[in-house]
Amino acid sequence: MIDIAKCADLVLLLCDASFGFEMEIFEFLNICQVHGMPKIMGVLTHLDMIKNAKKLKMTKKTLKHRFWTEVYSGAKLFYLSGIIHGEYLRNEIKNLSRFISVMKFRPLSWRMTHAYMLADRLEDITNQENIRKDPKTSRDVVLYGYVRGVPLMKDSVVHIAGVGDMKISDLSYLPDPCPLPSSEKKRHLMERERQIYAPFSGVGGIVYDKDAVYIELKGSHSHKVEDEETNEKKALLKNVVETKETLDEQMQETGFKLFSGGAVIYPDMLKNDEYLQHSANNERTESSDESNSEAESDSD
Repeated sequence: MIDIAKCADLVLLLCDASFGFEMEIFEFLNICQVHGMPKIMGVLTHLDMIKNAKKLKMTKKTLKHRFWTEVYSGAKLFYLSGIIHGEYLRNEIKNLSRFISVMKFRPLSWRMTHAYMLADRLEDITNQENIRKDPKTSRDVVLYGYVRGVPLMKDSVVHIAGVGDMKISDLSYLPDPCPLPSSEKKRHLMERERQIYAPFSGVGGIVYDKDAVYIELKGSHSHKVEDEETNEKKALLKNVVETKETLDEQMQETGFKLFSGGAVIYPDMLKNDEYLQHSANNERTESSDESNSEAESDSD
């Protein structure tokens, strides 16, 4: 928590309103008072657990004044009423995001003199063969994030929270995965400018797991022009994927005709000799009737 207090521009303190403020919140606020107080906003969750309207109103008032006592009078406190399908309500998150986007942050002396980075993604690039031979071998880890404060030098020694002091072996500049929208004034952002970059959270178009990285392309971000041949291939592939029966089952349900006017023969009928004999007798009878009718017409 000490490292977060030094690096964070804005801290969102989530509090379970049905339980109240926990001891960790007060510990974090005391740490911030020592190392530098960043902008702090409180967010009350699980308000839907309080069914009584009068009790809910009293709880909000009590927690708000307790929050003001610890931070400062007039500190912003947001309310998230509940969760639907595992997500908070869209309008409440929009209001919270809008308030964060216009907030002004105060500079702190430690940040003005140190380079710091909040890592949002990490990768272990250690050779798997070395890990197999020695599970306790030294690891090579790549950390991704935004560098703040003064520029970070390649020969610098960095401190990783919970690990210790490490020396940088390589330092590279990467393009911004979530750039700012254009500076033109507009009432709302276009769909292509509404980007989300939240690795390891399962939100957005990129999902990481142990073995691979999956990129989801859909919506207005996919501008690939598809020709008719590609569409036909996709339609054929879709039919194959959506098929719930095996090829043998489909063959059992498929029939065929030996003659244009004959009966439809199914694979199950081929196993029944009586049906074949009956069909053959019917065909002989029809052929004899036709020959008799032709003979009568000749005699006439």
